[in-house]
Amino acid sequence: MILRFLTIFSLLICFALSNASATENPEKDVRIKSRGSLSYDKRDAKIKVYIEGVRLDMDYMRRNMRFADFVNDPAVADVHIIISSQVSGSGGMVYSLMYNNLTFENFSDFTITCTTLADDTNEEERQKLKDALSLGLMPFVNQTKASNQLSFNYRGEAEPAQFAEVEDPWNNWTFRGDVSGRVNMEESKKNYNYSFNARADKVTEEIRIRNNARRSVNTQKYTTDGEEYRSDNTSTYASSSAVKSLSSRWSTGLFGSFYNSNYRNTKYSMSVKPAVEYNIFPWDVSDRKVFTIAYYIGPEWMKYYEESIYDKMEESLWEQSLRLDLQIVQTWGEIEAGLNATNYMHDWTKNRITFDTDLSVRIIRGLSVRMGFTVENVHDQIYLPKGEISLEDVLLNKVQLPSSFEVGANVGIRVQFGSIYNNIVNNRL
Repeated sequence: MILRFLTIFSLLICFALSNASATENPEKDVRIKSRGSLSYDKRDAKIKVYIEGVRLDMDYMRRNMRFADFVNDPAVADVHIIISSQVSGSGGMVYSLMYNNLTFENFSDFTITCTTLADDTNEEERQKLKDALSLGLMPFVNQTKASNQLSFNYRGEAEPAQFAEVEDPWNNWTFRGDVSGRVNMEESKKNYNYSFNARADKVTEEIRIRNNARRSVNTQKYTTDGEEYRSDNTSTYASSSAVKSLSSRWSTGLFGSFYNSNYRNTKYSMSVKPAVEYNIFPWDVSDRKVFTIAYYIGPEWMKYYEESIYDKMEESLWEQSLRLDLQIVQTWGEIEAGLNATNYMHDWTKNRITFDTDLSVRIIRGLSVRMGFTVENVHDQIYLPKGEISLEDVLLNKVQLPSSFEVGANVGIRVQFGSIYNNIVNNRL
């Protein structure tokens, strides 16, 4: 079974890498389909733009970017824009806008970035994205007669001041705290859930430090025939890591974690693991493609609420992990896949292998398929409590049940046809 998953994973990697390589080689790039010479006359029609990736406020974009027609099918577009995002060191977002030329001669594909701040409002975020999208489209708009209707305003100073280095009193550190809660009550059933989460991160070009702590409590109460049944599931998780960039592809780091869960019979689990990571692609193209191989190894100390199935109340073990992650973003779709293998070194039969993937592929015009699945081969549940589990504990979801596998899957198909234009905005009832 595992060999089949490994084979599928290898085939997916080969398929994705071959497509990524094909789009990079200009001699093999077949995406440019000229509809006529642009040497002398500008086009009468507006450029047709197809956007996918990060969800945008398209009503706002249509109202404020009237120099372009937004279409809902990439097969008829002049420019195909793929937008991806990553969290910045300050807690904001860095958007990568990848412009893929489909019909203009002598135009190369290119990428621009747009950065928003953590405290930006929705209005400020969508305005920044609109401005970035517009700037990137200007070379294409210049080839149409719509460029004759454009005007520009500069909102800066009349005489630009010299740019000085910004002094950061926080030295690139950002902090965030979250508190959330939920209550569900019926006559015979009540559910209370609350959680706390805190983060402290520092991100520079050379080093990335992340600290995270979370506490979650879930209480369920049931009343029947005058009897009350109660289940309290609590968990605490804290992690800290420091990762150093060694080169354009190599990184190394140190990872520490603490875990507590009465659901998993774990009073505490603490680990410290050095790690090394290699990215087959340089990190400066991570908005389009990532293929990393990471290896972790280190000790883990565990203590249990009840005696485990291996007659242990506490133990110290060494654990190692190998993780492969692939992400490819192209005009034909997107693929994300990961393979993670972990085992305890005192007994290699105590292991877990996880394969997960998420695919989004455009088959033909108007038809796209999205699918994903996760498969886990589980043989490392050394924390399970000894003895029989009562029916009451099972029904109240108090304890983790033994299992040798976990499987999850999803699939979806989208069919779209009709008018290719979607520029009209109508928000009436």
